[in-house]
Amino acid sequence: MRSNDDLRAEYLLIQSQYEAYDQRALTLKGLATPLLGAGLAIGVKESSSLILLGTLFVAASLWLLEAIWKSFQYCFAARIRTLEAWHRGEGDENIPAFQIFTEWGRSWGSDYSRWQALPPILMLPFVALPYAAVIAISLSAVALIELGGPGN
Repeated sequence: MRSNDDLRAEYLLIQSQYEAYDQRALTLKGLATPLLGAGLAIGVKESSSLILLGTLFVAASLWLLEAIWKSFQYCFAARIRTLEAWHRGEGDENIPAFQIFTEWGRSWGSDYSRWQALPPILMLPFVALPYAAVIAISLSAVALIELGGPGN
């Protein structure tokens, strides 16, 4: 039999972990954005398609990484909802406590382990920025360079 304290402790632990994913993503964006901007600036200044394509590749990789992390984060959501319902007095009152790994794995296996789960996450504005903008600017600059646009 689980205790109320166990379910409260589990909720606080999972909620803290859920929020930590957002903090990691913001830290990554804070470090990556100036570096990606520098890649764009140097690539444009030097009219270097290679630098711009490298910047594009890094931006695409970081965008995908963030979407994968977001899918990891979302695997906690079902358990958080279950615990919140329990705290409201709804749902099963005899849920077992400390099922973080089991419930995360269930959610991963049923909802997020396939590549088809990533496109909707990739399109979330808070996931896509700044990566989508860097990719669009890189592609535009490469097109201008390769087509002999301004400055050539």
